[in-house]
Amino acid sequence: MPQFRLLGLSGSLRRTSNSTAVLRGLQDALGFRAALDIFPLHAIPLYNEDDDAEHAPESVRALRSAIEASDAVIMISPEYNHGMSGVLKNALDWASRPYGRSVLKSKPVLIDDLIEEIRAASIVRAAA
Repeated sequence: MPQFRLLGLSGSLRRTSNSTAVLRGLQDALGFRAALDIFPLHAIPLYNEDDDAEHAPESVRALRSAIEASDAVIMISPEYNHGMSGVLKNALDWASRPYGRSVLKSKPVLIDDLIEEIRAASIVRAAA
């Protein structure tokens, strides 16, 4: 039976990124049950439709190929201004295009954001 293939995308470029650390921890915890490859987003340029389609940069083509080859995608991002990081949003912009041909179409995706514990506690208190 072929191994389940997961692709991990970290929304942080920092060397000591907590988002990447979560993906690495998951990678270790999965063991032989599934393969989790972490795709670095450092080389992905800002989205520009003029550079898309057949002119997409090599780093973008590699991202799209990695998503296509995976069975599911896991995205972990720090929370910036109540949303995902610009790094991850930019990667999603590239992955979701060209229109109608997104490599994410029908692909299971898990997205999680990391927020500071203090902020999480204040959110819980505000909701109570």
